Amino acid sequence: MRIFVIHFSRMVETYMQTQFSITEFIITSIFNLFYLAGFIVKDILWLRVLIIIGFNIELVYHFRDLHAPEWAEIVWCGFYILVNGYQFTMLYRERRNLKFTDEELALHAKVFKDMPKSAFRKLLNIAGQEDLPTDFVMVHQNTTIDKLALISDGLAKIEVDDAIVSYVRNGQFVGEMSFLSGNLTTATVTTIDETRCLLWDKEQLRELMKKDIEVETSLRMVFNSDLLSKLLGGKGIQSNI
Repeated sequence: MRIFVIHFSRMVETYMQTQFSITEFIITSIFNLFYLAGFIVKDILWLRVLIIIGFNIELVYHFRDLHAPEWAEIVWCGFYILVNGYQFTMLYRERRNLKFTDEELALHAKVFKDMPKSAFRKLLNIAGQEDLPTDFVMVHQNTTIDKLALISDGLAKIEVDDAIVSYVRNGQFVGEMSFLSGNLTTATVTTIDETRCLLWDKEQLRELMKKDIEVETSLRMVFNSDLLSKLLGGKGIQSNI
């Protein structure tokens, strides 16, 4: 009888340890999934929210043994919650105070939809606007560019060795490939209609991208979408303007 009791007690102990291990696995998986989701989302504000939730769950997890809480992990979780909470508050307040004209909102919806509006505002703050006449050469082939352009209204042709290969129209960039790579342009871009465009000084824009990861990440996504639209519009012909 005694042997049976000992054996049963060991079975119960093993079962409890297994159950506890499963519970630990589930809880650690939950807060790690929140961390993973935070690094997947495009919006920095949502990243902060998900990271804060994850650290709160992890903080509670480290109290699982009330007789011996893991104080080092608890303190660090609390620190990360405070830091991300502060960043979330600053971002939220910044976004609440953003103001845009109807034209700017339309531009955001058409071209910069993958960019948070706070980053879009920073981009607009360093942009200039210019109205170009017909037959104005925006970019010469085999040269470097000083400015990145976005056509907001108008049309321009892309020529490689004097042969028209494609067109650039409303909502498309001129010079983004040369801007990103630092290489010489491989095409000439000339307006074929009166054209209005937004202009960014190359060095000033690079400095903004260097300082603001949100601007850099989202702007690269915008460039990728722009390149795709040019490839589809040009029937697969790519011009690294």
